[in-house]
Amino acid sequence: MINTSLTSHRARLLCSTGLVVAGAMFAATAASAQDNQMMETVVITGSRLAVSTAFDAPTPVSVVGAEDIKMTGTVNMEGLLAQSPQFTAATNGGVTANTVQANGDSGAAYLNLRGLGQQRNLVLVNGRRFAIQSTSLITDINTIPTALVQRTEIVTGGSSAVYGSDAISGVTNFIMKQDFQGVQGNAQYSFDQFTVSPTYNFDLTLGGNFDHDKGNLVLDVNYSSRKGFTQPAHGGWTNVQYTDACVTSGSYSPTNPGVRNGAGTGAACVSSGGVNGFVAGGSGDTPNGYIRGITTYSGANTTLQGLYTAAGLTNITADGMIFGTAATPATVRDRDANVDTYNLIATNYMQIPLQRWMANAFGHYDFNKHVQGYAEFHFSSNTVSAQLTPANANGDMIIDTHDPAFSPALRSVFDYLDSQETGPTTITAGIGSFTTTPNDGKVKVTFGKRFVENGQRRQDANRLAFRFAGGFKGEIGSVSENFLKDLNYDVYYTYARTQETDTQSGSISRSKLQQDVLASTNGGTPLCELFGIGALSAACINAISVQSEVVTTAEMQGAQASISGTAFDLPAGPVQFALGGEWRYTMAQYLPDMSTRTGDIAGLNSSAATKGSIVVHEGFGEVRVPVLSDLPYIDKLTVNAAFRESGYNIPGAKGVLTWSSGVDWKVDSQVTFRGQYQRSIRAPNVNELYGGASTNMSNFVDPCGVNGTLKTAAVQAICVAQGIPSANVFTSAVQANNQLVQVVSGGNPALQPEKSDTITVGTVVSPDLVPGLTMSLDFYSIAIHKMIAPVAGGAPGVFNNCYGLITGQAADPAYCANIHRGSSGDLTSGYVAVANANIGTNSTRGLDFNGQYSFDAGFGLLSDSSRFDVNTAWNYLLTYAGKSDATKPVIPCEGTYGNTACAWEPLPYFKGNTNIRWHDGPLTIGLRYRYIGGVELDKLRVAAAGTPAANFTRPYLPDMHYFDLSANYDVNDNLTVYGGINNVFSKDPPILGSGQSYANSLPATYDAFGRVTFIGITAKTN
Repeated sequence: MINTSLTSHRARLLCSTGLVVAGAMFAATAASAQDNQMMETVVITGSRLAVSTAFDAPTPVSVVGAEDIKMTGTVNMEGLLAQSPQFTAATNGGVTANTVQANGDSGAAYLNLRGLGQQRNLVLVNGRRFAIQSTSLITDINTIPTALVQRTEIVTGGSSAVYGSDAISGVTNFIMKQDFQGVQGNAQYSFDQFTVSPTYNFDLTLGGNFDHDKGNLVLDVNYSSRKGFTQPAHGGWTNVQYTDACVTSGSYSPTNPGVRNGAGTGAACVSSGGVNGFVAGGSGDTPNGYIRGITTYSGANTTLQGLYTAAGLTNITADGMIFGTAATPATVRDRDANVDTYNLIATNYMQIPLQRWMANAFGHYDFNKHVQGYAEFHFSSNTVSAQLTPANANGDMIIDTHDPAFSPALRSVFDYLDSQETGPTTITAGIGSFTTTPNDGKVKVTFGKRFVENGQRRQDANRLAFRFAGGFKGEIGSVSENFLKDLNYDVYYTYARTQETDTQSGSISRSKLQQDVLASTNGGTPLCELFGIGALSAACINAISVQSEVVTTAEMQGAQASISGTAFDLPAGPVQFALGGEWRYTMAQYLPDMSTRTGDIAGLNSSAATKGSIVVHEGFGEVRVPVLSDLPYIDKLTVNAAFRESGYNIPGAKGVLTWSSGVDWKVDSQVTFRGQYQRSIRAPNVNELYGGASTNMSNFVDPCGVNGTLKTAAVQAICVAQGIPSANVFTSAVQANNQLVQVVSGGNPALQPEKSDTITVGTVVSPDLVPGLTMSLDFYSIAIHKMIAPVAGGAPGVFNNCYGLITGQAADPAYCANIHRGSSGDLTSGYVAVANANIGTNSTRGLDFNGQYSFDAGFGLLSDSSRFDVNTAWNYLLTYAGKSDATKPVIPCEGTYGNTACAWEPLPYFKGNTNIRWHDGPLTIGLRYRYIGGVELDKLRVAAAGTPAANFTRPYLPDMHYFDLSANYDVNDNLTVYGGINNVFSKDPPILGSGQSYANSLPATYDAFGRVTFIGITAKTN
């Protein structure tokens, strides 16, 4: 658990912040400027029945307005929303997500509500589903037209009874500006502190009424360009990749690499007098080719030891040998995997470049009060580029024993190893198979090399999205004065299609590489000489290089018809209802080329083709019944209920019922209590159902490798039982520092929908004593059952269960069957299999506090008076617990970070922000405070009782406080200038080693770019 000092510090901070804000609110007595706002009824996300304000909604609704977007310089909505307390950052979905995902979402931006995953948050635009992308059928937030967003409404918890599948963690609904008249242009420029890399954003909006104001048409065109920069370009703590290690006490630093002291990590480091800290790490695949997977010196017989001695390899370990210069023969020496590394982030983007063109149109026409036609159109072209270090290749290879790079003494070593082979040995290299036999002048080894001559690898993802929504709505009238009154209807059709083309360059073909290493006679010069710096010729690079292309298409169609109105009147008021039906079709197709499909590309992820479609027919209804009104302590008591019956064309979801019910008790004009229960579902998506086998390389610690955290005899025995030579266990022969693990996943057509139960209970207070003040406090509880997840939750869970790494949990051999090791025991040529199943659970509970307060200050510098607006939103996370398998113990993840047992990104107990804006005539000045509570490493939660925090490199990450300043000035009615600085004090993020996601930190959660400055101008006609 978080230590007492951290907890008390956080409590004091929250209390003091709350007292300051509350004191400022209650000290003012002026009337609110917002008293008369939003008195007309509107439909708020989470219900189809109209209410007066978001505070009157039956479920908690948080609102992010257009002013919030402008005053923060927001260009892409996912960044602003990720800072909201309801959201957890999406590790691979944002500006820092320089990843290449097999059958994934490369370059996409998405939302992770409540930390339950981007696929469990439903994204709407104007209350209707928006364009989807990838086989995961999620919405890329890069396609949301920020300039047209009037407000964003966020609903906590399941809303499947209202909106259908996917609304398990909640709903994010982007409400767009409509009825615009005139011409408006906006230009914005922003840049980071360290590299001054620009982001440009231009918007042109045209709109107007026509036919005597019966119709309105709005057209918006947007162009955005974001320049990327690499991690070393940022400088400082991003120059080299850090890794956890034991360092000397005098060299320890929480932000910089220390000097390795040679002891093991964890408790062994502490007992040796060292400190668990950082060293400069990197990939073991260096430009110098290396060979391992052969007998060590200590394990060799007398004859082989003599040959090693003659070759200068008297201390060769499982790390093998590494080659030196490009001379022929090349020098060779014993390899040390801790020292012989390559800076893996040398060319990796820290901010990925983006170029976006977007066009949106909204229109409506009132034929009469009974018929209004409306239409929405969207087109966007997003190009996002990932850039990785030069390609590497490693694994089994057959080499010529008389390669010209080998000295005569080294040739003798390989001749002897060739003579000791016991029979034909076949290896698979991509799409090719190659065989060696004893005494044939060839021998199988394990090799590795970084192909710097081929330049960096790139993946350019171009995503074209198109969406149309159109329909008719209007008034029907009343059947009678007392029954089915004030009826309205809405009928619409939507069509959306996204096509993504991913082009990869700078890659190496495994089969061509193996072929061209042997493309010579015995003793001749091969086309590709791997060993020695600069040994690769242009002819070799041309022969083994490969470009690849993957095309992903996602399509969605939907039709919905609904009717709403008043069923009849009760003494307490009208009974409101809504009824309707919906049809929805989704299809996705993932088409990799031959190189990607067969896994022939070295160093990049591979996957098989995927195609599938899902059809659902649904009927839904909603009712709100006033029970009591105008009584002492009961101004109004209302109950509500909703249902949806869904039938899918997949075996596990032929008929699924979701529902909700709740109560709203308005005590008087000052106090309201509300509560809601909701049963929701998420149907499996195309990738989960039909996904072909996909391979991704991930940064997990292999328990049998050099960084294994539980180096016990029991774990060693399991490693040996998997075929790892005893001498290789806990060494770099299995996994060196920063060596990636290959993870293979795939679909399961027998999946059933996930189910969730959500409870929300809260109160809304608007005290007459302080006009203009409204506050809400809501408790939420979300529990997911039959959660679709990879077996054991992924590779870390497989390791935890197989080796018994979690305290109090015995090793489970059933999970070891998912681990398929290479010939030397590694999981780079081998892999971990993680198929999907309905085996997991997840739950989270917490408290949301929202407050808004507006008051006249009674003074002004540029006007006779001015106004202060205060908005604050905070979340207290009570619990967050997941089980990758229903038979396994619950791991409490609230207040943690890390991916050993939890979800990698921090899940702080407290997270929140407060906006204070001062409006003085044409001038608005804003101050925003953002807080992220301290967290502890999740390994502490699964460590043995009494394990000291000093056994871990970063056991705790501190509280983070950010301040943002902004200003907006209306020069006249037609011209506005604005600007601001985010992270004014240039607060660095917490620095990490092995627990990082990118750039030695967690930049999706913490500000990593220092001060970010933005300036803009808006010009419009009257």
